[in-house]
Amino acid sequence: MPTHVMTVEEVVDYTPHLRRVVFGGRGVADYLAAPPCVPNIKIYFPQPGQPLDQPGEDERGRWVFTGDQRARVRTYTVRWADAQAGRLAIDFVRHGDEGLASAWVERIVPGDELGALGGGGRVLKPGGYALMFGDETALPAISDTLEHMPADQTGQVFIEVLDEAEIHELTKPEGVQVHWLPRGGVPAGRTRLLIEAMERFTLPEGLDYAGVHLWVSAESEVVRFARRWAATVGIARENRLIIGYWHLDMNEVAYAQDSNHDRVAGEMAYERPGHEHDHHDHDHEHDHEHAHEH
Repeated sequence: MPTHVMTVEEVVDYTPHLRRVVFGGRGVADYLAAPPCVPNIKIYFPQPGQPLDQPGEDERGRWVFTGDQRARVRTYTVRWADAQAGRLAIDFVRHGDEGLASAWVERIVPGDELGALGGGGRVLKPGGYALMFGDETALPAISDTLEHMPADQTGQVFIEVLDEAEIHELTKPEGVQVHWLPRGGVPAGRTRLLIEAMERFTLPEGLDYAGVHLWVSAESEVVRFARRWAATVGIARENRLIIGYWHLDMNEVAYAQDSNHDRVAGEMAYERPGHEHDHHDHDHEHDHEHAHEH
C-alpha cells in the first residue's frame, strides 16, 4: 500500500482551538479512489523542520518503518472529502506546540505535506436512540456522524470543550439535541464533566435503554466509566461503540500498545456503506487511534 502525499491547500480556524486543514493534490485523489478511506485516516508526519520522508514497503505491500517512523503516525477523522475535486479536510484540535502533531498544526502553511497511509473505522449505527459523549478530540467524529444521520434520527449528544469560545453550530437532524460542556479553561482530562453527564442522564419518557445506540470517545478514564455505566443501565454490547482516543499520561502509540485504546470485543461493528474493510485481510488493519498531545 503506497504512501499518498497530501499537500496543504487551505487553513481555516473555526474556533480559537479548532483548525481545519484542507488538503489536495494527486495523493489525495489517489487516496480517495481506494476505499476504505473514511471516516478515519492514518496520517504520517515529517520530522520537525524536515521534508516528508516515506516508509518503505515489503514484497506483500506492507509498510516497513525504520527509525522513528512508526512513532510519527497519527489517526484523525476525515471531516469531509470530495473525491471528484481530489480534496479532503481534517480538523485538528490545537494543543500548543509541544507534541509532534501539535507543533506541525501550529506552523503549517499552504504547500506543506503529510502522508496518508490508509483509512477506515467503525461508526455509530443509524437508528435507535442515538446517544453520544465525547471531548474536543472526538468533535470532528461527532460532527461527521451527525451529518450522516438520517433526517428522522433522534438522540442526544454531549460534547466537552475547553470553554464557551469553542461552541459552534453543528449540522444535525432536528430530533438530535446537542449539549455543550465547557470546562472553563481547565485542561483536558482534569474534569468529570462527561462522567457526570452520564450519571445524570435519563431517557425521555417512553424509551428504553434496549433501543439506545451509544457512542463514546474521550480520555481513557471517561471511556472506562462509560463501559461500566452502559452495562449498568442495560445498553447491549452490540449497540455500543466505546473507544479511548487518548490517555492523560501516554502518547497515542504508547496508549495503543498498553491497552489497545480500552477497546473490548463484541461491540458495535457497523462500518459506513461503501467503505467496509475486507476482514479476511489483516495486513492493513486500521484502528481508531486519535491524536491528543499536550
